[in-house]
Amino acid sequence: MSLFVAITLVLVGFGLLIWSADVLVDNASELAGKLGVSTFLIGVVIVGFGTSAPELFVSAMAALEDKGNLALGNALGSNITNIGLVLGAAAIVRMMPVDKSTASRDIPMVIIAGLISVALLLDGTLSHVDGFILLTILMSYLIYSAKTSGISDAGAGIADSDKSTAISAAWTVGSILVLMAASRLLVTGAVSIANYFEVSELVIGLTIIAIGTSLPELAAAVAAARKGVHDMIIGNIIGSNVFNTLGVLGLTGTLRATDINGDVLARDFPIMFVFTVFMLFCALKMKAFGRREGVIMLTGYTAYLGFLLLTS
Repeated sequence: MSLFVAITLVLVGFGLLIWSADVLVDNASELAGKLGVSTFLIGVVIVGFGTSAPELFVSAMAALEDKGNLALGNALGSNITNIGLVLGAAAIVRMMPVDKSTASRDIPMVIIAGLISVALLLDGTLSHVDGFILLTILMSYLIYSAKTSGISDAGAGIADSDKSTAISAAWTVGSILVLMAASRLLVTGAVSIANYFEVSELVIGLTIIAIGTSLPELAAAVAAARKGVHDMIIGNIIGSNVFNTLGVLGLTGTLRATDINGDVLARDFPIMFVFTVFMLFCALKMKAFGRREGVIMLTGYTAYLGFLLLTS
């Protein structure tokens, strides 16, 4: 692929990303009101898991092509990107208060999912059994979220719409599909550009592909921040990170057992935990993500990327 074609794919993908994210937030918010569920639950299940579909697709293809470390890098890098870049950027756009149950129950689940993954990977292999365990835990979390998410804020702050529930649902699903296609264009173009620099498989997964597959979350978060739907942003990030850790790693292990790169346990999991613990600290102590917290997250993420590129 020529450099011109790669740049064109990136630009077209970026344009589609912005448009579809805006459509997604509007229709997912309307859908929450029509179904009588919280925007947080919609953010976790529909937006969070929906925008994580690119990570799932890319990681599944990588596993089938016996590039399991690319899949691992994609999952962990996306989690770091979701907090450092996505949440950081959204917090700068608009302060987001955090619900008490989110701080005490949902964010810790991201940490628990990471700890379980580390425990399973300590033997140096992501096995078929490990993958099955992770996917089983993910299914349990989905059921738990559906049963325990509050409905008292259902429809709060959501404008009335003449659309039927079916139409809102169709637009929501359609916009997620466009997000997936747009992110695929971006990843294809970005990887082609990165190949000129002969960057390693794991680092490509942690940086280019992780950022590319996290762009749906970023676009949806910024659009939601502008519209003041902060519960959906936080739900999106929590849902995406749980899905990446349990779903993406689980599917990767199920499809093909992988001997993991030592850097995954020594460098990437610890960094992911640092970002996640900082998110939990802000939620518990500050009870909100504001501009100051956003700047800290973005600065930390930039430093992380710089470290990866300098040491690759």
